[in-house]
Amino acid sequence: MRNSLGLAAALLLATATASQAQHRFRVGPTVSSLSLEDASGASHGFTSFGGSAALITGDDGETGLTVARYGDLALNSCERSLTLYALDSYYYPVGTRGVAPFASGELGLARVTDADQGLLGLCGSAQATNQVAIGFGLGVRVNAGSDVAALIEGRFLQVPNSAIQGLEARATVSLAFGSPRKGEFLDGTLGPAASFMIPISGSLRGRAPFVGVRFRRDTKKAGTVGLQIDYAPLQDTGPCSPPGCEPNAILFAPGYEE
Repeated sequence: MRNSLGLAAALLLATATASQAQHRFRVGPTVSSLSLEDASGASHGFTSFGGSAALITGDDGETGLTVARYGDLALNSCERSLTLYALDSYYYPVGTRGVAPFASGELGLARVTDADQGLLGLCGSAQATNQVAIGFGLGVRVNAGSDVAALIEGRFLQVPNSAIQGLEARATVSLAFGSPRKGEFLDGTLGPAASFMIPISGSLRGRAPFVGVRFRRDTKKAGTVGLQIDYAPLQDTGPCSPPGCEPNAILFAPGYEE
């Protein structure tokens, strides 16, 4: 545990040092709710608390560090907990100013404490192991003035060599330090969007029109970047077993216009 805390502190120090050169750094608390399924398929929600720090590295990118503690992930009477030290990558297709959607990826060290349940329902001794954790998701960043940034994200989190995998809602409120980055992106617009799926091949069809929101932002060059996020109700016309015949998806489609 001491080695893990030392690694987290070293990464945080490196990020803070780099922020002096890049002039835009944020740090703040993080809270999340993770949904896990038990053996019967029922979902259970668990809360985590932690903190994150991140550095804007370009017009459309941000890298950071998150430390989070999941104190109780038990689906039965046996102990299960998780401490996560992770490196985060955020991709902002239309920049980080204003209301800014993003896609995120995470790779981290998971310190998992888990006690197996035996045949008689008795719990074994809790064993702590180090595992790799991965996560990816979509979210939106809202900047309140020049000093505060709030991030709301929905993502998938998994620790492959454990029973920890599920959907997570995560929120972060950060204080921002340094001068706002002046890059290639200018002012932009956002508004509602609707579209239809025209199938060319495959078994997926749209059950209804796709609805969502479209972001557009001009650049200092002769072009405009855009992003459309749609909620897509789909239908699988091939061989399938309910309820998988009517999946729902979130489409995240960045683009560029001359």
